[in-house]
Amino acid sequence: MLRYILGSVVILSSPLSPHSLSNLLHVSKEEVDQTLDDLHAILDVAKDQTHPLRLHHPSFRDFLLNKDRCNDSNFWVDEKHAHQRLAGSCIQLLLTSLKEDICGVTIPGTLVADIENSRVEQCLPLEVQYACLYWVQHLQRSGTQLRDNDDIDQFLRSHFLYWLEALSWMQKISEAILQIISLESVSLVS
Repeated sequence: MLRYILGSVVILSSPLSPHSLSNLLHVSKEEVDQTLDDLHAILDVAKDQTHPLRLHHPSFRDFLLNKDRCNDSNFWVDEKHAHQRLAGSCIQLLLTSLKEDICGVTIPGTLVADIENSRVEQCLPLEVQYACLYWVQHLQRSGTQLRDNDDIDQFLRSHFLYWLEALSWMQKISEAILQIISLESVSLVS
């Protein structure tokens, strides 16, 4: 659990709060808190659970990811495996969170500018936004090859439009183009 949580914190593309990390990793809040209690020497863990976690020393990330330098198996993080697990956690979260008309806007053609930011944040919590933006990046960094009928293929078949809708509410739809190009680079054609 320590390696899973710490490994996730060091490879996150954007810092998350303990609460959001708990939801993203599908780990109980208590387990995250208990693990973080032991890591105050290396992590900045604010009393306010909504503040993002940060490493005190960014170079510690490099130490944890280097097996030659970090020879304690309790702390060493296999970067590709950590990215693979985080990509899987992102997909699992998106499968359970995304749905048609996620912001409950029943009038077609409603502009993003006409919707309150607080409504978007309520419908798309930070961990869901993180998963929408970075699942492809984690997948690519894991070195995983996509195949027909794997979890990613199933996600794209069932939730692709919901994912695009979420990115549009986040005003990040242009990110989808880059992510689709990245997905093409890791897919195997059969």
